[in-house]
Amino acid sequence: MVTNGEMLKVLQKTKFPKNTGRKNILKGEQEYSRSLVVGKVKMMYGRGCADSRHNKNFKELHDTTRKFGKTAHPNYRFQAVTINKNHAAAKHVDKNNKGYSYIIGLGNYTGGELVFTNPKSPHYGSHNIKNKWLKFRGNTEHYVKPFKGERYTIVYYNIDNCKVTNPKYKK
Repeated sequence: MVTNGEMLKVLQKTKFPKNTGRKNILKGEQEYSRSLVVGKVKMMYGRGCADSRHNKNFKELHDTTRKFGKTAHPNYRFQAVTINKNHAAAKHVDKNNKGYSYIIGLGNYTGGELVFTNPKSPHYGSHNIKNKWLKFRGNTEHYVKPFKGERYTIVYYNIDNCKVTNPKYKK
């Protein structure tokens, strides 16, 4: 069992790399986010999925996020976890996510609500995810409102058309 506080301690001691590969979540002149994916990642050119390089490079974060997700949602099977540090994502759609995702915000911050823009979406509107889990579909356009302070988000999801090429990673 992993509590919010225990998860936050692991996040705070993690040195998040610059991620220049997720252009769809950057705003204006931003060149990178502080984010990474553990678990499975989709391979280029539709070649299935494989273990993220971050599983080994950030072993404690990988292991703790898996336990944290299973603590909160023991019946939810997920393939990947995206962790963001201090990032207010631009309007975007999670194009490779399949089914429902779960997200939670941790840290000492104000603001930073997750907003779904499509009035036809069951998630339409603004959601405070600070220390609160939200079940949502990422294939609906969404963004993050500005915030102040230290904010981490952890997103659990499955990858569309993910043929697991490396069976070592268990859901």
